[in-house]
Amino acid sequence: RAMKRDGVRLKRTLHVTFVPDEETGGTLGMKDFVGTERFRALNCGFAIDEGYASVDETFRLCNGERTKRRVYFHVSGTPGHGSLLLRDTAGEKARKLIDKLMDFRSGELKKLEDNPELSLGEVTTVNLTMMSGGVQSNVVPPE
Repeated sequence: RAMKRDGVRLKRTLHVTFVPDEETGGTLGMKDFVGTERFRALNCGFAIDEGYASVDETFRLCNGERTKRRVYFHVSGTPGHGSLLLRDTAGEKARKLIDKLMDFRSGELKKLEDNPELSLGEVTTVNLTMMSGGVQSNVVPPE
């Protein structure tokens, strides 16, 4: 509205999309839309995303924005009864993996803390969001 009010003239048409499901992969929103003839007819030159959250009135636009990558690890190990001290268990292997990921995460957090000029969009975000394994409390699971 402000651009129109101010008489801004663009060389190309500006298309703005508001779609659902953005935080969960866009399956019910943009993903379906980009496969349509209607989207192709827009003849988009490039896309700009809304960027990341801001604590003030600043609205940052990003191109070449970082992307979401879901990574799944399947860890297997020696199973057995919970009363035993087994070696090479799935839990031991998972701990080593989690330690490495959390060490990397700590390093990215330190970059932000040490340099106030950096923003969240300039570091890599790593989070452990889901984990599962085992079916009985007295059994060391195979995975």
